[in-house]
Amino acid sequence: MPTRKLYWEDPYLKEFEATVVGIDGNYIILDMTAFYPQGGGQVGDTGRIDSTAVRNTIKKDDTVYHEVEDPSIFKVGMKVKGYIDWERRYRIMKHHSASHIVEYFILKNFPDVKPYSSGLVDEKKDRQDYITDIPFRDEDLRVIEEEVNRFISGDHEIITWTDENGIRHWVCEFIEMKCSGTHVKRTGEIGSVRISRGKKPGKGRERIETWTI
Repeated sequence: MPTRKLYWEDPYLKEFEATVVGIDGNYIILDMTAFYPQGGGQVGDTGRIDSTAVRNTIKKDDTVYHEVEDPSIFKVGMKVKGYIDWERRYRIMKHHSASHIVEYFILKNFPDVKPYSSGLVDEKKDRQDYITDIPFRDEDLRVIEEEVNRFISGDHEIITWTDENGIRHWVCEFIEMKCSGTHVKRTGEIGSVRISRGKKPGKGRERIETWTI
């Protein structure tokens, strides 16, 4: 059964009411949810449903599963209330939006570099791998960091939307990428970022890490 995705309708939604439509081991399935499920490089949300903690959120096909601490308190048909760990989610949203801006300016300045994967973004930082045989120099990253922070300071609007094929898009001024994650509404919410090289992920690849300050 497809889950109504409240996190796309309003990524700032912190609380919501829903109905339990399924129980699968430690996982609770709701008819609708504001909990973002792990995917597209973004970690799953945590928080609580009624009085029990939500440890993680995942998705199978078009159904969202909430891993809860105590599934025994739930029954199918039960009305519940969900509470997002908003402080954690908001940091993730800022990092995810920043990651697209960083990627744009890296590819703009280094046209021979290619993204390797969707990376990993959580409340601590964003990690993105790139295909390149030439390591990024510290001076290269400082140039990227300055351009990114200059763009962020412009407080540009960020728009996310779903096309007719069900593909999610992220648009900010002249930057557009496909992305199913949750994001802030304006770049000004990100603040400023720092960029550095992460642990080398393998031959011919470089890892860039971004975090807000």
